[in-house]
Amino acid sequence: MSQTEPRAYRTLSDALQAAPAGAVNITITPGHYRTEAYRFWGTATITALGPRGSVVIDCSDEHNLQIEGRTTLQRLVLRNWHQNGLALSVVGGVAVVEDCEFMSRSATSVSARGGAELFLHGSTARDAGIAYLDAAGVIEGTEVIGAGACGIALRDGARVSVRNCRVNGAREHGIWVTARANPLIEQCEIYGPDQAGIMVDAHARVAIRGGSVSGSKLCGLVVRDDAHATVEGLQITAAAMDGVWCTTRGVLTADGVTVQDARRNGAVVDDGAAATLTNCVIEGSTDLGLAAGGGGGSRTEVTGGRIERNKVGVGFGDDGALTMTGVELTRNADAGLVLMPGGLARLRNVTVTRTEGPGLIVFRGADADIKALVSTGNQKGDLRDFQPAPDSTTAPATTPAPPSAPPRPSVPSAERPTGSTAPTAAPNASLDALLAELDAMIGLREVKEEIGKLVKFLRVAEQRRRAGVAQGPSIGRHMVFSGSAGTGKTTVARVYGRLLAALGVVADGHVTEVSRADLVGKVLGETTQKTTAVFHNARGGVLFIDEAYALSRRFGVGTDFGQEAIDTLVKLLEDHRDEVVVVFAGYSAEMREFLSANPGLQSRVSRTIEFEDYTPDELVAIVEGLTAQFDFVLADGTREALKAHFQQARRTATFGNGREARRIFEAAIQQQALRLADHDDPSPEELVQLLPEDLDGVVDRGLGTRFGEARDTDQLDAILGELSAMVGLESIKQQIRDLMDLIVMARRRRAAGLPADPLPSHLVFSGPPGTGKTTVARLYGSLLAALGVLARGQVVEVSRAGLVGAFTGQTAALTAEAFERARGGVLFIDEAYALVRPAGSGPDYGQEAIDTLVKLMEDHRDEVVVIVAGYTDEMQSFLAANPGLASRFSATVEFPAYGLDELVEILVRMAEPAGYTLPADTLTAVRSHLTTHAPDYALGNAREVRKLLAAVQTAQARRLRDRERTGLETTVDDLRLFHPEDIGA
Repeated sequence: MSQTEPRAYRTLSDALQAAPAGAVNITITPGHYRTEAYRFWGTATITALGPRGSVVIDCSDEHNLQIEGRTTLQRLVLRNWHQNGLALSVVGGVAVVEDCEFMSRSATSVSARGGAELFLHGSTARDAGIAYLDAAGVIEGTEVIGAGACGIALRDGARVSVRNCRVNGAREHGIWVTARANPLIEQCEIYGPDQAGIMVDAHARVAIRGGSVSGSKLCGLVVRDDAHATVEGLQITAAAMDGVWCTTRGVLTADGVTVQDARRNGAVVDDGAAATLTNCVIEGSTDLGLAAGGGGGSRTEVTGGRIERNKVGVGFGDDGALTMTGVELTRNADAGLVLMPGGLARLRNVTVTRTEGPGLIVFRGADADIKALVSTGNQKGDLRDFQPAPDSTTAPATTPAPPSAPPRPSVPSAERPTGSTAPTAAPNASLDALLAELDAMIGLREVKEEIGKLVKFLRVAEQRRRAGVAQGPSIGRHMVFSGSAGTGKTTVARVYGRLLAALGVVADGHVTEVSRADLVGKVLGETTQKTTAVFHNARGGVLFIDEAYALSRRFGVGTDFGQEAIDTLVKLLEDHRDEVVVVFAGYSAEMREFLSANPGLQSRVSRTIEFEDYTPDELVAIVEGLTAQFDFVLADGTREALKAHFQQARRTATFGNGREARRIFEAAIQQQALRLADHDDPSPEELVQLLPEDLDGVVDRGLGTRFGEARDTDQLDAILGELSAMVGLESIKQQIRDLMDLIVMARRRRAAGLPADPLPSHLVFSGPPGTGKTTVARLYGSLLAALGVLARGQVVEVSRAGLVGAFTGQTAALTAEAFERARGGVLFIDEAYALVRPAGSGPDYGQEAIDTLVKLMEDHRDEVVVIVAGYTDEMQSFLAANPGLASRFSATVEFPAYGLDELVEILVRMAEPAGYTLPADTLTAVRSHLTTHAPDYALGNAREVRKLLAAVQTAQARRLRDRERTGLETTVDDLRLFHPEDIGA
């Protein structure tokens, strides 16, 4: 790709569009380029020939490049000037980005979503952030400067490692982790965000190791809304509000964290949150070093560490529990430790020294269990059972009002999070209200029946207890929730916890959600500690262990401490049988094996509830629930298309059920936003209605992805024009046109309610090599896409080597992988006859590829067009290799060898774009050459002509070099013209 080289492509979209199937390398000479939005499904490496900044690619469309295949970008600068555009969008593909720079006018410059993998190394994003939505990958050594919203946003279950990155001056959060994302943030530096340095919310889980947050305009670190954060060695300085805020059922485990010079409080734990602080340092806060309590039953445990130079060291009261062990409070101004009424404070080996006011203030009515407290060197004595007079100013105001919630970050409409489909009951909801909430959930009939039975038993048991009569044998409350992903297991567990609390079975019904990573350590003994700590955090509520089967040795790798976690859990279940209810969740088959991992496990978990996959109607209802929640409306055709999609969807282990419904809804509203972006003033009805075309490219229906008779007429005419312009092949062109007519008429007959034959699809291309089979296959795929029959129209080209493995089983996997890449397009198998084993040649895995193809073509007959190509006679043998193979192909297209005149025309057409001319005498020489070597060209056709052109170019270059040695000057005409002697050479 170059701005100056005559044969080079001028835009990135042109270069990618012309790229042949298979892995390609595109190099770009230094310069400033403009390009159009381009979606790329192939495999490519795109590299700037100079250092970063030497190649700048601008775009004013919705994205510069959307990757849906496998692509590597090196040393490029991509800038997007569209109001809502992305410089780079990775959708379901894999992208590796090295030493690149991105800029966008929108809030996000780089986005990965839909199961994509994005690996960003040593790159920069300016003026806009980086977003991962239901994606995975690594961000390493990358800088985000001046993002218009969040610097880095990770959501929708994103699994990303963010290492050694710098986020400077984000207009919202520095890093936002939300909606069940599960990243690792390691050794990152965050400077001066307008909101939180790191925001973790909405059931996300994050591990933060090292790094720093400085100068946040709100809080340094926020953990809220049922999120979990494990933080080691993070340094937080100069937060304009609180250094750390853990609230609304957030769970924080902090080790070796330092909080300095917060303008309000160093750390706040309130509103039902749980925080464990180990060996942390909190110093220099304007108000409290640690503010714990604040209502909602929060729990705070502080072990070791130091709290110094704050106005007040620790203030606790109002509700919840505080445990402090081995903590040093020193040089705090007004007081070292203040315990207000409300909640339970448990202090062991706490030291309070060098405070300007009282070391300890315990208000009358405070519930304090204090042992081995050392209070010395303080300027005023301790005040125990303190009861200030109404006008007293002896004691400081120690319990500030809870900090106001930092504002939620705004995100572009294409990235906006969505909420739950089920209403959320208040924490103190009645039993009947909770049962009504469970009943309102879509589907889950058997689940509701099982939960209902258990609730009835527990309700009667509670009534018997209150009546003072024998309660009978206890019923097992621990459960296994088994079923596919996205079937509501976590949501039901949360309701179950609140049901148990309403029945008085557990204290508060909070749900602690963990997975293997939260329980299993790296060395012997660490797992027991982690599992015990998690279990005790869950006391009074429900411990929900997702993918619990990953703990058993059957699913472990190498030296595995998962079994240690299981054994520890079994003992804890016995020792604290009335304090915690445990729910183990995972796939059905794996959970059956998991229960056999410990002899005592199955006896303690006596009830298994099977979560069935949602039916197509239920999945449509989930989408409808989301649309109603966010004030959208499904058009009738949209509802029908959704149901057709869910009816045809493959229910593999990776099918997301409710998650898939949510994915489709979010992608559809993105498509709707793109559709309406060009409307100057859309009506209110247009803004809320989701039309069938908003599902185009969103639902994966392969051949049926577009709707009705809508088609791209301009594109269709252009492709047919390209087919007509090909040399020769008149019978082929007519056959292709006939196939197009059949497709159009079949669709019209169906629309009119008339019977219609199945659409012609799989084809056999037979004939010698070099006769245009691959080119016609590509055009055929594009034609089907333009007609609205294919989703994408891409052509995946393979041969025997791409389908056949080296051992049993590998071939089936390779063939299935190639078939998967071709979904929505064409799978072109060149020299397909090579898959057939010769008689008497012994075992061959080519037959395995054929058998796998036959099954895939039947199972997914409306998703992929398969074209097999090869010599005519050999293809007959191929079609006989499997009894069902020939019947899968609707037509055979015979490609004849090119005649003499056609070969001459092909040579002329190949030479003209390269700037060469063949005069009449040269053409005569070409005809003579082709006639003399007719057998060779009959075998190779256009391929041999391409070789001839290369040979003639070489001969011309040699002739001109010899001519210059005689002192003659080479003119432009000399460079352009082929002479007859060049042909002979």
